[in-house]
Amino acid sequence: MDQLDNWISAEFQNLAEVLSDYDHYLRLEMIPLQHWDKLLDKSKVFRVIDTRTNSVVLTASSISSPEEILARVWSRDQTHHDVVTDMDARNSAAQALQLRKNLDEIEAQKDLTLFVAKTTKSRWHHAGRVRDEHFNDLGPVRKVIE
Repeated sequence: MDQLDNWISAEFQNLAEVLSDYDHYLRLEMIPLQHWDKLLDKSKVFRVIDTRTNSVVLTASSISSPEEILARVWSRDQTHHDVVTDMDARNSAAQALQLRKNLDEIEAQKDLTLFVAKTTKSRWHHAGRVRDEHFNDLGPVRKVIE
């Protein structure tokens, strides 16, 4: 059960990496389940911590999207708070998160390409599908192997 308590979705893992890229002193934390009953606002389960001062920069609810959280962090760096600035921060946050996701997908494609280039097998499987040396889809692993 302890492993389940520490689980975080890929979107929030992506957010944590983008926050670290933006400012390596910022860290995203999820308050452990066993401490939720001690919270004043039980919906605020995420927090962004400034590790230099060990202080909470902001808290966010469990239903907040990563774009909202990142936009709030970025908008707090702005000196003027107006609608246009907030919209720009939110759009920039969405673009940064999408860019990070695209970079992760490119890395996965590179790994697959390297695997395919090095394999000496005439058949191999990837993502539950069997392929041959000409990249023909031979069907699901269970159907082809049985």
